[in-house]
Amino acid sequence: MEDLSPGTSTRVSCSAFVDSSPISMDSSPRAKDLDMSKEALILTSMDPRAPFAGKKHLCIHPLTKRSQLSQISTSNSITPSSLNSMDFSKWVLLLLIPCLFIPRSCLCSSRLGLTPEELARIPVEFLNLAQKPEIVDYMVGIRRRIHEYPELGFEEFETSKLVRSELDRMGIQYKHPLAVTGVVGYIGTGKPPFVAIRADMDALEMEESVEWEHKSKVPGKMHACGHDGHVAMLLGAAKLLQGRLDELQGTVVLVFQPAEEGGGGAKKMIDDGALENVDAIFGLHLSVKFPIGAVATRPGPILAACGFFEAVISGKGGHAAIPQHTIDPVVAASNVIISLQHLISREADPLDSQVVTVAKIEGGGAFNVIPDSVTIGGTFRVFSMDGLIQLKQRIEEVRSIWFALTSSPLN
Repeated sequence: MEDLSPGTSTRVSCSAFVDSSPISMDSSPRAKDLDMSKEALILTSMDPRAPFAGKKHLCIHPLTKRSQLSQISTSNSITPSSLNSMDFSKWVLLLLIPCLFIPRSCLCSSRLGLTPEELARIPVEFLNLAQKPEIVDYMVGIRRRIHEYPELGFEEFETSKLVRSELDRMGIQYKHPLAVTGVVGYIGTGKPPFVAIRADMDALEMEESVEWEHKSKVPGKMHACGHDGHVAMLLGAAKLLQGRLDELQGTVVLVFQPAEEGGGGAKKMIDDGALENVDAIFGLHLSVKFPIGAVATRPGPILAACGFFEAVISGKGGHAAIPQHTIDPVVAASNVIISLQHLISREADPLDSQVVTVAKIEGGGAFNVIPDSVTIGGTFRVFSMDGLIQLKQRIEEVRSIWFALTSSPLN
């Protein structure tokens, strides 16, 4: 968004960008459009020795059709008795294997000569493999190493180096760099179908306040969103798959993506060819909504697209005792904030979930001085592409309206 040129007395400049496309159940599976659709599973896992044990979960968004997910139960909540609070995510492949790692020809037909009973045993076999202590310890160890040294978007150089080192040890071919620090590995025949699994790698710019053995060693940075767990899970999946390489009838693409936290890393990975030839993709994310050991799903979208905005409202500062000689940007900013909330409460369809949150307000530094400017910023999130475009447009219009009002000769 371009900055506005100064008006007569007040200037409002605003920038906004969209981080990712919404996940929609109604759209066709198009990996190149970042439209991770059709089903959503939420899996629970976490290293039980960490401070937040039992609080983190996984959310998987396959692009595959429902017929390709026939091996997976779609009840609202699944809690297998065999899935206890084991370390990290050692049973995640129980659900991933049938719908991702075994190609469509195996899932949808018996061309490979497998009976339904034999197909049903495949996820159980992978679950048994994932429960082995060496696999559990491997994933927990990877997660803790990454957790101790978090890196922000497009700065994941050491994390990327660790990923490449592990892929080298497994004998897995990969491409690097994509989108600065991204890595894409390949397991299988090198032929179709190509099914991708994606894990993001970046951390957040915040201090870790919980004291524990593997607390972040980098001041002001923390894996608070669980991307360390995502990377560990994908490497664990790679290790299991590589061990049964001869059984794959197609190619699994391992996508290690940088800059998920607002940096648009997914688009840059696609622009660099990360999803070339990919027929379906699974994205993983943690959630705190379900108890450990639970697997849940529902029809429709689960995660929204998001964008960010920032506005600088410039006025004319002065002494608080004589506001009539000032143009108060604090009052203008407060009106902008209220107007933004009206976009949701008065304009959005109540059945189409949307949110606009102003999370940052920066102004003056004294109790008795009206500042020259106030900066506000926040995020907006929508489940549909139409809603995203409309909400972004209305945020810009609110900006423009208040610019026009506060720049009039009356002010």
